[in-house]
Order: sequence, then C-alpha cells, then structure tokens
Amino acid sequence: MTNLISGKEALIALANGEEVECRAYEKNWINANNKHHTLSLFFDISFQFRLKPRTITINGIEVPCCGEDYQYGDAMYILNSLEPTEYSLVVLDKVDEVPLYWWRTEEEVKQVVEALRKVFGGV
Repeated sequence: MTNLISGKEALIALANGEEVECRAYEKNWINANNKHHTLSLFFDISFQFRLKPRTITINGIEVPCCGEDYQYGDAMYILNSLEPTEYSLVVLDKVDEVPLYWWRTEEEVKQVVEALRKVFGGV
C-alpha cells in the first residue's frame, strides 16, 4: 500500500526537507529531489508522488520503520511469535494501548519477520 500525494503536496514536502519519490506509468519509484527535474513534473498527471518510505537497518538488512499516528479502528500488523507467520493482524479499540512496534501493511511486517529470522538463524 502506497500513500500517494499530489504534486502540490510533493513540492511542499520538498520545501520542508522531506524526501519525495515519483514514478510515471507504474514504473519504479525514483528520487524526486533531483535538481534536474523541472517544476512542470509536479503538475504532470502522468506522474505519481509519495514520501520516501522510512526504513531502519537490522544487521545490514533494510526494513520498513514502524508505523506512526495510529487511528483507532484501522488495521495494523504486529509481531507475534505465537503465530506460524510470526505476526498478527489486529484492530484496536480506544481502550487498547497502541503497541510501540506495528506496521500498516502485511508486506511491511513480512519484511521485518524475514530480516529477524535471518538475524536469529530462523528458517
């Protein structure tokens, strides 16, 4: 799941020092912070924009950072060693405490589980 932003939001993010990525025609994401891009790129409807996903490194393996700003009622994925997949999908109520470590998508948590397995010698 990619959170797309508009060209206007991309320009604002760039002005605020954030890293922005762009792509056209569903190709690979590239850095939009490139000084060779013209301003017209941000108004071209064939381009999509997103904030560059934040990552951390676990023993040399780059994985997505934990989620931020959880909205109660949204689904989240958490690490759970009691499950065969070693993660679970949960939805919290307002009475529940938001865990420190959670991810928005199954794809993100799978990357984290795979990295941890490599670090700790799992399958």
